[in-house]
Amino acid sequence: MTSLLSSGRSIVCLTIFLVLISSSNSFAEDPFTINTADQPPYSTQDNNGLYDRIIIETFRSIGKTVKINHMPSARSLENVNNGIDDGEYARIAGLTITNPNLRIVDEKLLDYTFTAFVRNPGLQVHDWNDLTGHNVAFINGWKIYETEVKNTASVFKVHSEKELFALLASGRIDIALYERRRGLHYIKSQKLEGIYPLASPLAVKGMYLYFNSRHEAIIPAVEQALRSFKQTSNYQLLINSF
Repeated sequence: MTSLLSSGRSIVCLTIFLVLISSSNSFAEDPFTINTADQPPYSTQDNNGLYDRIIIETFRSIGKTVKINHMPSARSLENVNNGIDDGEYARIAGLTITNPNLRIVDEKLLDYTFTAFVRNPGLQVHDWNDLTGHNVAFINGWKIYETEVKNTASVFKVHSEKELFALLASGRIDIALYERRRGLHYIKSQKLEGIYPLASPLAVKGMYLYFNSRHEAIIPAVEQALRSFKQTSNYQLLINSF
């Protein structure tokens, strides 16, 4: 009888142990949920955008899988600050001031190149002051333009890249302000002709990945993985492909 009881306890203990191990493994394999509001070519619904591929490769190198959620900009950031999701990209530095639960992964993904698009490629626009006297448009909510664009003949704030480039194509504005790669992607996808990005950027800003504060411990590993990936030929090939 004692032997049977002992055997029964052993089976119960073994079962509990296996359940715990199974639960632990399942938890360890849960994907890291990362949100983004970026558009092509930086992020696509099939996760084949430039940022998407950088993120996926960085996490793969430290043995983690990623689930990318595509959602509106404000909710994307709020979900991470509130701990609903694990991370968010791609954002400028300094967001922890207004989002106290965010922690920056302090190795930039890429530079965002804020660029003037024009119909006249001979137009001289090298800095913000060169916008003076011109008819200008940009997408509403782009804070850098709202801050820096001054003394223009007129300013149109639009809701989409479609509206932005339609204004430029129609001649209603002289300059459309946008991000270089996103603008080039849109021009190519819509087969627009006679629109050009000027060579001199108005500003270049690094764009970053952020985590919820509960993942602060793994930030150094992610920073190092991203840094290492950026030093490989595969990274440069990826950049060139876009």
